Amino acid sequence: MMLFDTTLSDNIVIVPPKPDAFLSHHDEFSYSNLYGQDYNDAQNQNGSAVVDCGASLASTAGTAASSDGTISSGGQDVVAAKCGGGESFDSSVFDNAAAAAASRNNSLRNSVKETTIAASANNINNDNDDASSSPITRDPRNGAFTFQVHAEYDLLLHVQKDLDKHRRAVAERKDGNNASLSDVELSNIIMRSFDEYCLRKQWMYHIGSQKGVAIGRFLRDGVENHLRTDNNISNGEVKKFICVDLGTYCGYSALVLASTLRQFLEDHPEQEKFEFHIYTTEVSTKLLNVAQSVFRLAKMEKYITPVLVKPDGEESLSRVLRERFGVAGIDFLLLDHAKHLYLDDLRDLEDASMLGAGSYVSADNVVFNRLDAYREHIHQLELGGVVESRLEEMNLEYSNNLKDGIEMTVYLKDPPRH
Repeated sequence: MMLFDTTLSDNIVIVPPKPDAFLSHHDEFSYSNLYGQDYNDAQNQNGSAVVDCGASLASTAGTAASSDGTISSGGQDVVAAKCGGGESFDSSVFDNAAAAAASRNNSLRNSVKETTIAASANNINNDNDDASSSPITRDPRNGAFTFQVHAEYDLLLHVQKDLDKHRRAVAERKDGNNASLSDVELSNIIMRSFDEYCLRKQWMYHIGSQKGVAIGRFLRDGVENHLRTDNNISNGEVKKFICVDLGTYCGYSALVLASTLRQFLEDHPEQEKFEFHIYTTEVSTKLLNVAQSVFRLAKMEKYITPVLVKPDGEESLSRVLRERFGVAGIDFLLLDHAKHLYLDDLRDLEDASMLGAGSYVSADNVVFNRLDAYREHIHQLELGGVVESRLEEMNLEYSNNLKDGIEMTVYLKDPPRH
């Protein structure tokens, strides 16, 4: 594990290495190698025919024929796996899987009231409006679960160009006086730029604006609860609000958290004593370097600590956070890393007493990846009165027809140890 220097100029971007040098480093995996297995796991669990394709996934080239013989355009994500024999998966697999998952989830919680909120692009506010409502115009070959080796660096350059354009526009509008953008404004521009890139050029595994709004709303609820709780206030001082974001990737999710909290402070100037910090974890140095650049561009680096963790599980998450950073408890946890680690990491944090009464937890991709074991664990805690939880259903990020959802959980009391 290591920390990254956050003192560099906010206009510096990282130049990607040459492909041969990039691929020669063991820890510099492509994103498909790091997370492509999540797709394979979902595919296997769906009960459909399995084709052994490794982690390299791609949309069908050009246009693609669906099971009924019709042609699918770029407006929908037709997900296929590159295989030696040229076989491909039909997109209807995902509709069937989503229906099966929904049926199973209803059966699982037939004795518990489950609130489902259908988020829509019309609910997106501020600077993300345009991007969230934009149609998918990217080449179908760059659709869901396709990965390009240097897409992250290409995205970074795209973001830098967008920021330069906005800075020039602001300078012209204000005649050069007080033309700087705030950290919240910069974050909104950057997130919108991410969304536009993923809708128009290359699908990527970011949270996206629709999910970002849902998570931001849930986070604000957590902050308001934090400020209402007496044991978080001592001698007029408010205990620092700690967020942990598992799965940094390019930094989108950490920006959602940081911009939400900074906006909260702008909306509530009377809460001047409220402080927060975000720890975001990743297993790839390449991705953390990209994210670090994004944080600098957004002027959010002082609120976010990137943490490189070892993928071999040598150190538990709770140990890293406690021994290296002095984190005693977590007020808000976002799970968006390797899907098979959700339940193990949650239990680890519960056993370490880092999650307890007042903690808020968001778990992304629980529908698409069919994380039934995770949801069953939450269900059992709910039956025991330990948590309240709901599912917010929406599409997989940057797709029109792949169903997904976020499990939103609030701890009412400390959980039992395992």
